[in-house]
Amino acid sequence: MSRFEIEKKISDFWEENKCFEKSVSMRPVDKQYVFYDGPPFATGVPHYGHILGLTSKDVFPRYWTMKGYRVERRWGWDCHGLPIENIAERELGIKDKKEIETMGVDKFNEFCRSKVFFFEKEWKKTVRSMGKWIEFDNSYKTMDNTYMESVWNIFKTLYDKNYIYEGKKILMYCPHCQTPLANSEIAMDNSYRDVTEKTATVAFEVKGKENEYILAWTTTPWTLIGNVALAINPELDYAKINVFGKKFILAKELVENFFKQYELIEEFKGSKILGLEYVPLYEMNLNGKKGHYVIDGGKEVTAVDGTGIVHMAIYGEFDYQMIRKYDLPIVQHIGKDGTLIEGPKNWIGKWFKKVDDDVLGDLQDRGILIEEKSYTHSYPFCYRCETPLIYNAVDSWFVDITKIKPQLMKAAETINWYPENIKEGRFKYILETAPDWSISRNRFWATAIPVWKCDKCGEIKVVGSVAELKQNAVEKLEGEVDLHKHVVDKIHLKCSCGEVMNRIPEVLDCWFESGSMPYAAKHYPFENQEWFKTNFPADFISEYIAQVRAWFYYMHVLSTLLFGKAPFKNVVVSGTILASDGTKMSKSKGNFPDPEKIFETYGADSLRLYLMASALMRAEDLNFFEENVKEMHRKVVMILANVKNFYELFSATEIDPNNDSSTNILDKWMISKTNNLVKNATKYYDDYNTINLCSEIITFVDDLSTWFVRRSRDRFKSDDVKEKNQAITTLAFTLTNLSKVMAPIAPFISEEVYQSLKKSCNGLKESVHLDDWPLFNEKLIDNDLEKTMLVVREVCSKALDERKKANIPIRQALGKLSFSGAKINLANELLDLIKDELNVKEVIQGELSDKDNLELVVTLDTTITPELLREGISRELIRKINDYRKELKLTIKNKINLIIETNDDTIKQSVNEFSSEIKKSVQAIEIVQNTCTSDKAKEVELNKAKIKLQINLVE
Repeated sequence: MSRFEIEKKISDFWEENKCFEKSVSMRPVDKQYVFYDGPPFATGVPHYGHILGLTSKDVFPRYWTMKGYRVERRWGWDCHGLPIENIAERELGIKDKKEIETMGVDKFNEFCRSKVFFFEKEWKKTVRSMGKWIEFDNSYKTMDNTYMESVWNIFKTLYDKNYIYEGKKILMYCPHCQTPLANSEIAMDNSYRDVTEKTATVAFEVKGKENEYILAWTTTPWTLIGNVALAINPELDYAKINVFGKKFILAKELVENFFKQYELIEEFKGSKILGLEYVPLYEMNLNGKKGHYVIDGGKEVTAVDGTGIVHMAIYGEFDYQMIRKYDLPIVQHIGKDGTLIEGPKNWIGKWFKKVDDDVLGDLQDRGILIEEKSYTHSYPFCYRCETPLIYNAVDSWFVDITKIKPQLMKAAETINWYPENIKEGRFKYILETAPDWSISRNRFWATAIPVWKCDKCGEIKVVGSVAELKQNAVEKLEGEVDLHKHVVDKIHLKCSCGEVMNRIPEVLDCWFESGSMPYAAKHYPFENQEWFKTNFPADFISEYIAQVRAWFYYMHVLSTLLFGKAPFKNVVVSGTILASDGTKMSKSKGNFPDPEKIFETYGADSLRLYLMASALMRAEDLNFFEENVKEMHRKVVMILANVKNFYELFSATEIDPNNDSSTNILDKWMISKTNNLVKNATKYYDDYNTINLCSEIITFVDDLSTWFVRRSRDRFKSDDVKEKNQAITTLAFTLTNLSKVMAPIAPFISEEVYQSLKKSCNGLKESVHLDDWPLFNEKLIDNDLEKTMLVVREVCSKALDERKKANIPIRQALGKLSFSGAKINLANELLDLIKDELNVKEVIQGELSDKDNLELVVTLDTTITPELLREGISRELIRKINDYRKELKLTIKNKINLIIETNDDTIKQSVNEFSSEIKKSVQAIEIVQNTCTSDKAKEVELNKAKIKLQINLVE
């Protein structure tokens, strides 16, 4: 059975027995561990980034559940905004916003609603496949009326506290979607691309002075149409030069960037030309205001590049600040759809980026284009429709971040981040530099902003609930009222002046909705007020690093404004998963393996362990390699499955899995290692440190398999009942604790091992995930023994290297091994371990060392005497017989009679000499050296001779 099939069977077991539901309900209501699960969009199938988040958000709730906490987990869906709208536009064949309005907002929104859960089945399948436990079917949705009503309540609360205002600012604006976007929306998914465009250095003619010009440089020639001023730095040195009869003014330091031959007329400070008027490049309507003169741009204007003179248009934040400061005309020659609406008539209607060539050609023809160059720079694109964005002066509603920045900084001090550097690094910087938050969008499918205005008297009314809406509506509203735009736009309120109030057309930024999740998912404050008092803030959240400036930030803003504190205590931030070549994963490029194939090939545990062990959990990027998933599958999952299978071969009944009383040195070492594992794992889980946790688990599984189990094999088969029981009991103790430790991070293999233990052990629960977190016993931790065992293993490792160099297999017994340089005197029990591991007759320990840097020296006598040769042959024969048993699909419980046919005298002598050891090792009752009579007899080669083996099953 494949890992995928085993995991599917375990998922069935969980569902049939309602293990998740029991894990929550069995924990006390008054001992909550609160976890916020960020709602994804169901606009595509889950990818590795989602799987990473789903895993980290599953690990810690499982752990705290085992620690005795009630961890309620409820799935949520992000339903609104541009992701859904863009899908609807593509499927409906809509090209622009006007077509939506022509079609009807009601029809468009209902179509959007129908597309929200298009990939829900794929999500549910992935959530199940990867073992995430969550209340999936009873999910909250940001489009639910209860959710939106809470969002309305939050908006009104902030408005009443004077934290929300209406204004005009320079914002990133998408001409296709015709709505502003927040900086975080662009930055979080790295929506900047390198583009090569043309720059222009242009001569602005000084008014009233023939052949005298001011030089300005721009990376956006299309903005020159709307130029209203030129900005200089009054402290900078400027020069007026003569070039072939034309006079140019520019920064002194930059003259030779443009001209090699020139005559210097004069040098002066920029303050000298303040107020100097110039001829506009294009005649535009200035609405009665004065423009086209030189202004003081302060220190923002530098001589680093360009000409030291900045051209001012409305399409830049600095430009807009200067325009407002000097009351310059506002010329917005680009329309809401990104086309030219004012300027030269034959350019009207052209896309703003395409106007560049027209402007450059026109300036060239007029002889005032001094220089045109190609310029490669990073430019923002809409994160959903991939349209180039434009910085535009936009009317919007804002949350006043500037006013509350000190409170935001103070509240952030209480948050514990993993990794820690994000607290004082990225998140602090985001808070320090955050602008006021534009929360209105000129779109359709989102929560309608609950603001009504009176066209006559200008009165504003903000509504905070459905009940308040019904109370103040002109229309009679009955039953449930949908709070989407197409419904509430038709509802009017009564104004105190006697007129009717209309709702403003905007909808809310989806991040306002997502940031409201801690309250809206619970329909707070309309419901769950008592619950909220004791369960806020959350104990834990986790997302990838882009959400630091998005969901984490917006939740923090709203929580600080509403309650004066951070909304969460612990944050785990992961990095970004890239393709193996370091590029972004892309379906069209096919540069990553299908996650479903990974599940089917290696199972979910291998993928979970790979992700949780990686640098992703330090918020660093990871190049995804399937080979590394395979390695985790081989080194952890399959080894543990094999140890479980080995245990099942020898396990008895009525075993006490808590028995840690064995006096055997190997058992004591394993018991110490197990207690140390529990101790360290508890710390790592508490610290949200999955990297160190996985490292601990990987090392432990290797120690368990390659040392404890392998060195104890003979004890499991021993005729000494006490010795055998101690080995079995110690393995049961180890596996029980290991399955619990691994349960949160590798839930399937942990359950598989635990269910195996249940067949033979007393006192285990229905599921490992319903059991309690294990406790460690400090008294049973023997660090000296663990250090000593490291010396034992180092001796063995070096001796095995010597065997390899001499080309002598481990089954060939050797006479003597000696070592020196160890810091610890090894007890006889440990020397016996070395003998057994290395198959040598004698181990001699030399002088001890008290020097830290002295190398351990191992000497192996590789002389093979006839006696040693015969013993080696017997061991090799045992291996051949056991291989034959496997071919016949025999188990350890199947006893056999064995016939060996050989003409080799050395082999005959070896069989006679080591008959009892051979019988015990191959489960044989009788060994006879005779002619094989069965046609099923197997011929093998041993000691360069041909022999035949015949196995007869003892009934």
